[in-house]
Amino acid sequence: MIKANVFSASCVAGLVMTGASFAQVVEERPAPQVGRQVPADTAVLQDEERTATVDASASLRRVSDLLGGEARGPGDEGRIAAISDLIMDAQGRPHYVLLSRGGLAGVGGDKIAVPFQVGTFAQDEDRNWHYQLNMTGDQLDQAPVLEEGSLASLRDANWVQANRQFFDADAVGDDSGTGDDSFLFRADALTDAEVRGQAGDDSIANVDDVILGPDFRATYGILGYGGVAGLGKNQVPVPFSMLQLEARADDDRYELVVSIPTTKEYLQSETAPKLDGNDERLLDTTFLDRVKEYFAVDPS
Repeated sequence: MIKANVFSASCVAGLVMTGASFAQVVEERPAPQVGRQVPADTAVLQDEERTATVDASASLRRVSDLLGGEARGPGDEGRIAAISDLIMDAQGRPHYVLLSRGGLAGVGGDKIAVPFQVGTFAQDEDRNWHYQLNMTGDQLDQAPVLEEGSLASLRDANWVQANRQFFDADAVGDDSGTGDDSFLFRADALTDAEVRGQAGDDSIANVDDVILGPDFRATYGILGYGGVAGLGKNQVPVPFSMLQLEARADDDRYELVVSIPTTKEYLQSETAPKLDGNDERLLDTTFLDRVKEYFAVDPS
């Protein structure tokens, strides 16, 4: 059975039936250009090209680059917690930044769900992403804690309200995951998940990473297949809207199931748009238009 990270029956209490809808929280886990004028000092050109490449790469927001980073307090406070995960919905919108306070390198310690809009993601001089908060570590220690790291509390309207009041955060419309038919999941459960195709239950790829837009909403999923031990793998970006996410019961546990409405042959075709080890293609509008055209996605 194809599955991503799963969560135990202790989280079933966090799944709420609202009328005919089933609200769920899923947890766990380039060649030289023709006619180009070459400066006499080629070393300067090489430095400029390297800088441009670094700058372009830095503008890509990968989920894998955010997880394991740090949350910082104001002024000289510095690191006050580790970024354990992002909590997102099926439309790719971030709802919470899951922080780990205490423990070691994000493992163990108290888990705190900070409403996403409370802080700001930024990059430091080393291009590392961090989450900037306007509160000290001592203040963060007073925040509501997710019991045993479970996300079930995010289905409890009273807990969610108390959490928002603590962080002075406004509700995010009706998509807060407290009473509608959306479900929230850990981004870490999506990365490396196996992907089903429309022709059956066989795995046709894995989600290698997720690319976030300027508003940190998921825009593309990077699907990988082939290769050995990660070497020689092919990676095809697909619009995130193509990924169909749902939670399914598996005995006393739940799993995040990922599928895509295409076949293995089409996804893995030689004509499919591939990154070929060059992530900066995701910054090329011509390449992105080709991705959308190939998968027949409305460019808007």
